[in-house]
Amino acid sequence: MPAYHSPTADEVAIASKLAGYSMTTEEIHYQHQAAIGMIESLNFLQDYESKNSTKPRKLGEKPKENSNTHNQWAWRCKIKEQSSGLLAGINVGVKDCVAVAGVPMQAGSKAIMDYIPSFDSPCITALLNEGATIIGKTNCENMSFSTFSHTSCNGYVINPYDKNRTSGGSSSGSAVSVALKDVEMAIGTDTGGSVRIPSSFCGLVGMKTTAGLIPTKGLTPVAPSLDSIGPITRSVRTNALTLEVMTRSNIYLQRLIKGCKFSEDLKRGIKDMNIAVLKEGFEFDFADPEIIKVVKACIEKLSNLGANVSEISIAESNLGPSILVANMFKATHWLNDKLCPSGEKTMKSEIKEHFKDPNQMIHYAKSATLLRYYFNEEEADEITERAEEITDILKVKFVENLKMYDAICSPTVLIKAPYLPSKSLPLLEQFPPMIPLAFNTSLANITGHPAISINCGYTSENLPVGIMFTGNYFDEKTLYRIASAIENI
Repeated sequence: MPAYHSPTADEVAIASKLAGYSMTTEEIHYQHQAAIGMIESLNFLQDYESKNSTKPRKLGEKPKENSNTHNQWAWRCKIKEQSSGLLAGINVGVKDCVAVAGVPMQAGSKAIMDYIPSFDSPCITALLNEGATIIGKTNCENMSFSTFSHTSCNGYVINPYDKNRTSGGSSSGSAVSVALKDVEMAIGTDTGGSVRIPSSFCGLVGMKTTAGLIPTKGLTPVAPSLDSIGPITRSVRTNALTLEVMTRSNIYLQRLIKGCKFSEDLKRGIKDMNIAVLKEGFEFDFADPEIIKVVKACIEKLSNLGANVSEISIAESNLGPSILVANMFKATHWLNDKLCPSGEKTMKSEIKEHFKDPNQMIHYAKSATLLRYYFNEEEADEITERAEEITDILKVKFVENLKMYDAICSPTVLIKAPYLPSKSLPLLEQFPPMIPLAFNTSLANITGHPAISINCGYTSENLPVGIMFTGNYFDEKTLYRIASAIENI
């Protein structure tokens, strides 16, 4: 990567005028010398990155049809760097919007072409250091902009319980690869429910982690303030062990999470735990009565196991989808500008050369990027301020309730997995509103709390139903304890 060049004195003078400063010749000279010093410091970052390049890896190949029955895989490879560790012998799939060095990455869209990351996302390094074997990149929705599973440039990802239904998105291939037992666990990303929604539709365990717990470097983002990375597994124990390893990628939180064993309390049970049932999480007009029935039956079993269950109300929680849209409105500038944000220079500089054709983005992503053009600056500021105000209220109310309760529960998704649409349908029917699937899941992204989805039963059509628990910041351990109790009912 080329070194950054210091500005000339004339360029400093021009910059000062653009910034609104009126500077003397002496002041410009001072700022010129200051710029040289600061940019020299920045160039040390270039040297640091070049010293941390990964080992050469075999490229891998497109998946063979007979091993990709539900279109769960985007790319197949085999990367193993340690023979021992907590995850030794465990095969892993990685959502195709998370960087794995030397392996093609497309984020489910032909808008990105011929991109091969030169570095691993920190969570990938952590997994490999503990003996995990990465066997491929899983299909994901186009630019991760869908809660369904029919938008990837590689085709529809099929629900393992009903080939005519969506598997949920945007971590669609990650969930299906786990459900089909191709892998023990898969990495997903979650901006409004993209780990938990497919986990619910595929009968799995999906953890949306506390905001900031797992570094999002190397992630093609949707909304950086909402994005998170989390594991999808068949069992609670595997999920907890995986997250133990993934947290080692966060060097800034090591003191807080040092020695945290998410799996150590799985057999303690939930006797005397206090669990709140979010009233608004059941009350939307479109909620499927059968889903509500299955979830309420599970909640009753929690009481039978000794938990103290009470209903609470958070009126603002029904505004979650509106706040999610407002955050999309703020965050999608990177798609318009063909850049990745988050201050992640490496991903930004690498991927922008491969962002070829924005017309290849899915309609949902185009809708989000167009949204900002419909408002003037004053209206945009008003939307942002109002969303931030309600976000603060929601954070406070969740924090206050979680002082009294160990977790807050609701259905993960309020409807059964929808049918996959025919490509012959009009666009309005092919691409229905995706927000209804995220009515409950979006809240944890907005407040930053951890939330887990686990299967709690099945509909009369044998479709999985997920129940979701939201916990205190950095208290994933308690959520795993509750999920383990449900798993063992």
